[in-house]
Amino acid sequence: MSNNIKQEMNKIEIPKELREKTKLGVSQAKQEMKNTKKKYNVKVIGIAAALLISIGAFALFNNGLNDTANHPATPFITDDGGVNIPEIQLSEGNMNADMIGLIVYNGKIYTQTRSEIDAKAAKDILGEKLGTTKGTIDEWSKKEAYDEEFASTVGKTDVYAVKGYDKNFRIMTYQEQNGKIYVEFFENLNGIKINSGQDIFGKLNMVGNISSAQYRTFSDWDNSIDNYQSITDMETINTFVTELNKAKPFPRTQNSDPISNSRTDEQYRELSIHLEDGTTVRLTLLKEGYIYYGFMGAYFEINKNVFSKLWSNLE
Repeated sequence: MSNNIKQEMNKIEIPKELREKTKLGVSQAKQEMKNTKKKYNVKVIGIAAALLISIGAFALFNNGLNDTANHPATPFITDDGGVNIPEIQLSEGNMNADMIGLIVYNGKIYTQTRSEIDAKAAKDILGEKLGTTKGTIDEWSKKEAYDEEFASTVGKTDVYAVKGYDKNFRIMTYQEQNGKIYVEFFENLNGIKINSGQDIFGKLNMVGNISSAQYRTFSDWDNSIDNYQSITDMETINTFVTELNKAKPFPRTQNSDPISNSRTDEQYRELSIHLEDGTTVRLTLLKEGYIYYGFMGAYFEINKNVFSKLWSNLE
């Protein structure tokens, strides 16, 4: 691994919430699944998010974040103003691939995301079964392993389409065991071109589907404190979500990633948008006017007046 990547990795700020989820996941995996042949590797739920929390971790996939001439896997602006997010490239022998939550489906790599679903509500949007994952990917896997359908780092579990959502964008794992439901969304946020927010936010089905919204500060998020504040101005929330479809994308690169300097209570908000179907979409908002979704190589900017009105509800 190059010194540049190591330097970027050292900048990663892993929230306490994710560290605790990692410990809990490992404990649950050992305790609840030791007597069954189905070993759904729940530990990756927290770990993947921790690994991908910053652009430094994004380098794990793309083998560097310098200029596109030397590193063609770096996100870049296209001639028509869009942003190209190259396909994930996993290098051999220099990363802990078994710690990254991913599934290979239909020739694409789907990774864990920042949208989630209530376990009880998950049954209502459970679509057709697509297959069963193979826990065949680990840190020693060859690149060819990622060409195998349903290869994954999440052990063996069933994969389904999600009702109301494009399976080329989102799939889900679902398993019932010992009276508990384990469900997780996976989304294809790589190997794509983003022309506007519609290409990402439009696929989340938020417009006309919002039931409520909350927010919390950076320190609350970082320390796993459920100090959520409700947002009562639903007109502003709905206007914001509609405007997201027009958002302008920017590539996250080593030299351009505003979130790197905005992890403070004054600059950072986590916005949770709860949808009628039981889904929760979590967005990161920066006071400068930028929006982040998931662990992907792009961030977004919308109309400043619309953003400022929403931000005034978050102070």
